[in-house]
Amino acid sequence: MKLIKEEKLYKIVAEENKQIRDKNDIYEPEHIDEETGELIPEHIPYYSTIIYVPTNFTEELMNELYVEEDIEEKEE
Repeated sequence: MKLIKEEKLYKIVAEENKQIRDKNDIYEPEHIDEETGELIPEHIPYYSTIIYVPTNFTEELMNELYVEEDIEEKEE
């Protein structure tokens, strides 16, 4: 992934055949919360190929916050 800096517009763009997600946005299967007993639905991470960021954003910050992964082909 790379950080592209244009006048008044910065964006992170994934490499070809890759996608970007927040490092803290991870898959969680459906489960019962041990404390409340409530059913917690499955969480599927949000992926993107372009993320717009503030103009004071740095590559160091990009690497701290985001991870780039290969796009997995879905079986039908």
